[in-house]
Amino acid sequence: MRCLRRISGAVDRGLTNFYRALGRFIARRPWLVIFICAAVTAVCCVGFLRFKVEDDAEKLYTPQNAPSFEDKEYVDANYPSDSLSVKVLSLDRAQSGGSVLTKEALLEHLRAYNLIISQVVIVDGKSYSWRDVCDTGSINNTKCRVDSILQLWEFNEATLRADPDVVRTINSGKILDWQGLPLSLSWVMGGVERDATGAVTRAEVFQTVFYIRVIDDAGNKVDGEGEGSVAFTWQERITKVAYEDWSSSVLAQYVSCSGAVGKESTNAINRDIGKLSIGYILLIIYTIMALWRNSWAYQKAHVAFGSFLAIGMGIAMDFGMLSGFGLKFNFVCQVLPFLLVGVGVDNTFVIISNYFDQDPDAPIEYRMGEALGLAGSSITVSCMTNVIAFAVGTYTSLEALLSFSVYASIGTLLVFLFQVTAFPAFLTLDARRELRTRLGVGCPGFGCVAPGCCAAEPVEEQLKQGNNGWSPETNTYKHESAGPTITTSFSTQATSALGDPSTTSATTATTAAKPPPQPLTPNGQADSGAVGSVPDLVKVMVRTSSPSEQQQQQKEAVPPRDFTTPVIVPCFGGRIFDPHADQLSTKIVARWLPALSLNNYGKIVVVLLECVMLGFAIYGCTKVYMDFNFRELFVPQSNWLHKAFQVEDKYFGGEKVPVAVYTRATRDGRDYFYYQDQLLRVSEAFKNDKYITNVPAVSSWYVNYQAWLNRTYAPLLYNGRAPNETAFNAWLQEWLRTDGRGFSDDVLMNTTTGRIAGSRINGFTKDVVDGSWAVKCVDSTRDTAEFAAPGLDPIAFGPSYTFWDGFRSIAFSTVTNVIIAGAAVFLVTMILLADVVASLIVGTMVVLSDVGVFGFMHYANLQFNSVTCIVLVLAVGIAVDYSAHVMRAFLVSTGTRQERAHKALIEIGGAVWNGAMTTFLAVLPMAFAEHYIFTTIFKMFSVLILLSIWHGIVLLPVIMSWIGPLSYRDADQQSGDAGEVGGDGKDKRTAVQPV
Repeated sequence: MRCLRRISGAVDRGLTNFYRALGRFIARRPWLVIFICAAVTAVCCVGFLRFKVEDDAEKLYTPQNAPSFEDKEYVDANYPSDSLSVKVLSLDRAQSGGSVLTKEALLEHLRAYNLIISQVVIVDGKSYSWRDVCDTGSINNTKCRVDSILQLWEFNEATLRADPDVVRTINSGKILDWQGLPLSLSWVMGGVERDATGAVTRAEVFQTVFYIRVIDDAGNKVDGEGEGSVAFTWQERITKVAYEDWSSSVLAQYVSCSGAVGKESTNAINRDIGKLSIGYILLIIYTIMALWRNSWAYQKAHVAFGSFLAIGMGIAMDFGMLSGFGLKFNFVCQVLPFLLVGVGVDNTFVIISNYFDQDPDAPIEYRMGEALGLAGSSITVSCMTNVIAFAVGTYTSLEALLSFSVYASIGTLLVFLFQVTAFPAFLTLDARRELRTRLGVGCPGFGCVAPGCCAAEPVEEQLKQGNNGWSPETNTYKHESAGPTITTSFSTQATSALGDPSTTSATTATTAAKPPPQPLTPNGQADSGAVGSVPDLVKVMVRTSSPSEQQQQQKEAVPPRDFTTPVIVPCFGGRIFDPHADQLSTKIVARWLPALSLNNYGKIVVVLLECVMLGFAIYGCTKVYMDFNFRELFVPQSNWLHKAFQVEDKYFGGEKVPVAVYTRATRDGRDYFYYQDQLLRVSEAFKNDKYITNVPAVSSWYVNYQAWLNRTYAPLLYNGRAPNETAFNAWLQEWLRTDGRGFSDDVLMNTTTGRIAGSRINGFTKDVVDGSWAVKCVDSTRDTAEFAAPGLDPIAFGPSYTFWDGFRSIAFSTVTNVIIAGAAVFLVTMILLADVVASLIVGTMVVLSDVGVFGFMHYANLQFNSVTCIVLVLAVGIAVDYSAHVMRAFLVSTGTRQERAHKALIEIGGAVWNGAMTTFLAVLPMAFAEHYIFTTIFKMFSVLILLSIWHGIVLLPVIMSWIGPLSYRDADQQSGDAGEVGGDGKDKRTAVQPV
């Protein structure tokens, strides 16, 4: 422990001295610092020339080490293209559940079909008709693949009109699909009702499914169906026809197409970006209001723009530099600017708060040095914990989280660097304006708001040596009555030769030479003791001076100096402005809040409320489940696709995902002829798997091939099968050229040997329930295939399997990242705070906040998935900010635990509150967003900020007042003279009394 104390003490002193020196250097060379920061930013912005966006959901939201990716490589290499299916759903116009099983409705549905297939689209100057793009299954087939009830009348209007009883036709006819195979009525009609004999009597919706090939300009199949392709353009045309070019007094139409989800998701994000910019406006307004001072001289509202400029440089450098290194941007990263602005403004409030704590008459170099020396260590703790917590997110195979974590960690570091360099430079320029205005020289009004205005320095002497006879012995620190923090001696010679003033023996003497300051109270008057025991918290506990010291103090005492200036608006706060008076945020957090929370009854209430919230959170944690329904979540509810999905879910069993069993080269190298038992068994087992639907039915090439053999070559068969290997392969190729041409793409033939190299059996899953169901579906279909046909090296795979298979990886990855982030944050906090107990308490606050966020997901109807796991990992870094600031202020204060808990809120509480408010305002516009990513981040971040501020400024002070660690001073005294310092933090060697 002593070793840790020495190491951490050295780190703390080193940081303090470094930032003090940095602040003084910046105060001497503000324009040079600004120029260097701007130049470095400009150089890094060249990287924007390589800026790219990754929008492939499969790459972003699926762990790239998921087992399905190996299967996907095989499928893509051997079955390079699946059709893009577009479903046209027709309901009665009133959508009241009326039957559409009438000739009039069928004719309207046929009219829509004919209008669609008559379209021609132009892509890259080339025209594509329906015949050009429809899926025919193979080059041997010329019939377009369309599933529809209209096939009963062969899509012929005259035949349909001549039908005297369409319902009878439906019940007596046998619908054959594009391959000539039976087609289930439940696939082309929904809401079907039957009589006692099983005959269809009514139906509420027709479904016609168009299958579009994914093709290139040459008409060849290619892998891909992205935006701008022929298939995608045709899908858009079908949608336009159904919603805009076609109308009917009989039917209402909807279009369902999973392939359009990506485009609609992108459109929603682009629309949301405009709304989210309101967050910047709100944040700027709040920051200006928080920095408003009712004085022309001390006004700091305009300094907010210097802060935002420094933050902007950090963000620009982050995005430009990483883009130059080739790191792709993604949709989740869209929220990064808001996060980084919120984090950066937090630092602004801490720096300005410490700036105003200094003596206004002190030299600017001194004020900037002490302000940065006080703020630097605190915001370094915050920055390093954030950077490490965000960086831990790179330990993942989830591309969205990986990219976000890199951008967030580097961005947080760069924003921090600019906040301790560029922003203090802007603040220095304004400090010069402040002094000119106080002395009545320079421009009128703000006295040169713009940095550099009235560049001539008529107050050079005051800038270097202070004003009104300031000296180190008469220096006034705002929180003198709240206990010492950083004390220092300063002279004009110290400007060029900086030592470690905090270690000088003159500190106590110079501090004692000051006139005793009045206790700080909410109204600026002497403490009246009106609110129970709370006013005692603000009284200062110091050691009694010896008689000789008291005489020396009286001899050297000087009258207090007046820092006040006339106000801008007299109706607020009287006629004079005192820069050391508490702002509203400090009054709320450091005066009014402790009056309620830090008395005996308040502490009990706080702990009880925490127990209640924790109970609700733990219950919510047990109810959160895993799910990531991409098409439902990434399509806004107001979108045309969302309504179509609702109709599809209601009438056709929900989201049925295509899946197939792929048999590969036999493991012993023999021909497929010898594995017919396994082919039949895997077909039946796949069909009977509890996760596979029978509407539409499983389509097995082998079953249909055997049926054809028994019709065509029955006399030549042996036990219903081909008699030998040669006949089996020869007849198979014949079948694929004739009646089985629709299965041509399902059977891979080795052109050299004439043998089967692999095959595919197609099916659909049942309605996807949630993520756990999806994982079980993956496992079940794989086990089914492997058990039924072990000799054929089978795999089960569907386009969604990469997402589903990744669910199990996401859960493990998230838990691992959160644990690693928590451990790393604890280690950094322990080193920088120099106290194990303090780090454990801060870590506990972080854990409570994260548990609260995770439990809240249940009440907000959020599931555990790739998006929410990103927020959970980031929450570790965000939550630690608020508690770490308050804990450090507690450690540098002296007195009893109760006093130090209150002093911590006086020192930093207002800045912490303002930081939380700006972060909340940054994400507030996301509440009005359409896209799932933004609405989810808003919900989780809002609760995270609320819980973090609760644990940081309400619960943490209560805990510190009971079991808080010793202050740095008391711990050092205890190490040097054991037994002299009590566990309550008081020095037992001398009596104590309030000043």
